[in-house]
Amino acid sequence: MALTTLVRSLIAGALGLVLAVLGGTVFDAVLWQVLLVPVVVTAAVIVAARWGTIAVVVAGVASVVVTTAVVPVVSDGSVVDAFPGVWRAPKRLLSTEWPSPSDPAMIAAIALLVGSATAVAVGLATSPRWRLLPLLPIAVAGTVLLALAAPESPDVWLFVVTVVLVIAFIGSVPGQPVLSRRSLVPERTVLATVAVMAVVGIGAATAVAWDDRADPRDTDEPEVSATLLDPIEATVAIRTTEPVRELATISDRSVLARPSMPGRWRLAAFEEYDGQRWVPDIDLRPIGGRLATVPNDAEADVLDYRVQFDSDDLDLLPLPGAAVVVDRDVETDLDRVAVRFIERPGPDTVVDATAVLPPSTAEALAASVVVAPADEIAAAYTDVARTLAGDGADVERLGRLAQEMRFGWELDAAAAGFGQQLALIDRFIVETKRGTAEQFVTAFVLLARSLGYETRIAVGFDVPPDDLGAIFAIRTEHAAVWPEVLLDDGQWLPFDPVPDSQATDVDDDEPLPAQQTPAAAQPPAAEPVESDDEIEETGDDDAVSDTGWGTWATWARRVGTVSAVVLLPIVVIVGGILLLKLRRRRERLRAADPAARVRGAWANTTDSLVDAGLTIGPSWTDDRIADSSSAVVAGVPHETRRLAAMSSAVTFGTRPNEEAARLADDAARTASAIDAAIRASRTRWERLRWRLSLRSLRRATRSPVT
Repeated sequence: MALTTLVRSLIAGALGLVLAVLGGTVFDAVLWQVLLVPVVVTAAVIVAARWGTIAVVVAGVASVVVTTAVVPVVSDGSVVDAFPGVWRAPKRLLSTEWPSPSDPAMIAAIALLVGSATAVAVGLATSPRWRLLPLLPIAVAGTVLLALAAPESPDVWLFVVTVVLVIAFIGSVPGQPVLSRRSLVPERTVLATVAVMAVVGIGAATAVAWDDRADPRDTDEPEVSATLLDPIEATVAIRTTEPVRELATISDRSVLARPSMPGRWRLAAFEEYDGQRWVPDIDLRPIGGRLATVPNDAEADVLDYRVQFDSDDLDLLPLPGAAVVVDRDVETDLDRVAVRFIERPGPDTVVDATAVLPPSTAEALAASVVVAPADEIAAAYTDVARTLAGDGADVERLGRLAQEMRFGWELDAAAAGFGQQLALIDRFIVETKRGTAEQFVTAFVLLARSLGYETRIAVGFDVPPDDLGAIFAIRTEHAAVWPEVLLDDGQWLPFDPVPDSQATDVDDDEPLPAQQTPAAAQPPAAEPVESDDEIEETGDDDAVSDTGWGTWATWARRVGTVSAVVLLPIVVIVGGILLLKLRRRRERLRAADPAARVRGAWANTTDSLVDAGLTIGPSWTDDRIADSSSAVVAGVPHETRRLAAMSSAVTFGTRPNEEAARLADDAARTASAIDAAIRASRTRWERLRWRLSLRSLRRATRSPVT
């Protein structure tokens, strides 16, 4: 392999390393395993180049396949994550929040993209025939990685390194050095091309508008929020459904059989209580199947389970704890409270999932509960809560509070005033201490919050121990609510303040209180006052105008982005071709020797004739070339023969410097006249093809005149 070809291949491999660094921004980290991919691929292709094109193709494909298979293995995964798991990874990369989780399949997909682009670029660079074409796969892969890495914009140093490598690659074209032989200053054409590429790149970045992209580090209000029913009412409605129906079947798919399966399976959780009801305020966003990572704690209890839906009533995934992995595309909130399927599961739909189980009360006795200031509603019950909870550790106090309610208060599903209004909850806590299961849970949450503990209400299914097993069914009668408190390790610990059995001593003489005090009668509304003043209705128009402008601006950015992505490779290729031709022509016309400038003018003319379609044999003389030029250009046969004669004269004879200088100027003017004649004899499309023709650059068709 020639030294120039080796340098070009190494520069292409260095651009592959830039892609690997850019690929790490998808995960907001630098992944060493991805950085090794372009190194291995570049080495394999360069070594195979000595045996020909077929060997290069085989080495490139083999190195990409091997690195794609090895990357997930060293990323705590397996070969299955690469094949066939890598085919699902692009969809997951596009649907997950940024930064994407370091899932082995996703890393393998990035490695496949980086490796493929590097292999194609280095493979093309090993052939002198392909001059700037190796930059095309680098540009395409860079655009894709740039989109996947949003909203993280590339670092400035990465942009600078890329520009330097591109300039070096352009200058590594055989016979076309970036630096002039007479000066260490880059040619103005190179700088102009780089400036054009920079303007196009900056324009594309401006159209993409980094600050308009979603960044989970800055929590913004979503454009669309999930609409959920009142959680308590929905739970009661499910539990009282007649006849009882099976909603899903859950089975343990762990390698080792568990002694028992968890009984509580959460659908959602709610933290906001407004004095009337628990407000469903969950903002769901699409995400891939990877929701979180397993804690580094070796004692983390991880459950692999399978859910087979028996109906289409559920669109939320039952969770025994913190969700980790789901084999379907889902949407969830930032805290992973609820997980909803993007495509609603139907009967016989099977979903595999993994979750981290919460600790038991006994295991969490030494843990601390996250402290939160009591709100105005909960603060009214601080004295009652302190009396019931007593002193001790956080979990111990909450456990005592739950025990006091469970064994000292009475459960009555038909209790008078069974709603969630604050007046009914206050009466339940302060006076009757007799209510529904939902009132027990709400009361526990308010009492725990009055003690300064972070508490929420969870809704889902509570399966009795007698119904549990390695395989068990979730039925409508299992619908329940329960309270959970947040531990300092981020896990939610459930409590059970609800008695096991219903109270039997119902007092029929006690009057039934009204569930809510009816609103007082309001005085009649005053008659509207007539006025001759016109009402200004500019607000709505302004809003519509702003919305319309925002819509047009958004579409303008999108059109600009797509146009920049599509046109950028074309601009690079066209600019590269014109740059090479212009550099070579200027090198010839700026030679120090006047005789060399005359021969250079004739060489430029023969290049123009070749690009116009003339085929010049390697043994043709200058006179034969001039005689044959009439086949591609008319009107200047005299100028062509005259320029050929000047070239032959300086080649086979000597002239004084002053005469040679005048001859060189005359040769340059004659060459310009011939080019003008070629342009004039062609249409616009033919002139474009003539300008971009590669015939004068290819070894098989280029002019023998140098």
